[in-house]
Amino acid sequence: MKNISLRSLLVLGFLSTGLIGCLKDKGFDNYEYGINDPDTQNPGIGFPLAANSKNTIGLNAQGTTQSIDDLVYVNLNAGIVAPTDIKVTIALDSNIVKAYNTANASSIQIMQYNLFSVAREITIPAGARSAQIPINVPSTLSFSPLLTYGVGIKITAVSGNYVIASNLQNLMVEFTIKNKYDGKYNLRGFHNRPGLDLPYNQTVLMITSGANSVNMYWPALPGFAHPLNGGTTYYGSFTANFYFNLNTNQLTSWDWSPYATTFPTAVSSTSRYEPADKIIYFHGWYNNNPSARAFFDTLRYLGPR
Repeated sequence: MKNISLRSLLVLGFLSTGLIGCLKDKGFDNYEYGINDPDTQNPGIGFPLAANSKNTIGLNAQGTTQSIDDLVYVNLNAGIVAPTDIKVTIALDSNIVKAYNTANASSIQIMQYNLFSVAREITIPAGARSAQIPINVPSTLSFSPLLTYGVGIKITAVSGNYVIASNLQNLMVEFTIKNKYDGKYNLRGFHNRPGLDLPYNQTVLMITSGANSVNMYWPALPGFAHPLNGGTTYYGSFTANFYFNLNTNQLTSWDWSPYATTFPTAVSSTSRYEPADKIIYFHGWYNNNPSARAFFDTLRYLGPR
């Protein structure tokens, strides 16, 4: 079983919680409490990550169980710990996924209940302020990397004299399937355009964009971009998207995602993925100009993103 921890994402959720407060008062405003003041109203219970419109998790394509921790995570939004155990009841709610799709003109597939499991109760123990339960996905072999899959989870009841925080009640989760090129890489190389030709040495994420493609995300920016000129700049609001032959691992083409038709692009025959060393070699150019619009990149795998 593979455990996927989301503690860094959870930190972002806590930070976001401070910006969204249906249960809000002076204790919230002066940062003494979570999202409410226990002196003036009953403490609230909520999903910290519900402050995000969605939470995207990448899963490996494999036939063994992957367990995602720190996602279905409930928090007691109060200035004190729980004096007794707090039972939090949750339910699966596909309407959360439907509402997200409607609001964002997206097409996330509702994940069928037989493809994952999650307990229906979370206990915040006495003396604590939070608790979590995992989502278990037994196999992703039936999943398509061309699709994304959504799970909606809702807090329906809480024991004791507690309030369900309405702004932190509905958790939206999106699962994607990583292809074999997905991961965190060390990017080294240079771009031969005059004035932008300093060598770069940066950490990038190569994120699954299709069954045989990955696009580049630059965490230092942060955003989807290919770093340039020693890692000091980048081109616009688009990024390099690589396409591979799944059988030979040849890097067959690339484009500027999402503007695939704006700039003509090409790659040399040396561009490829070496599975033994997990290295991507990329020599590609655009605007039909290999002498002044080319990249010479080596991406060495550092680990999963």
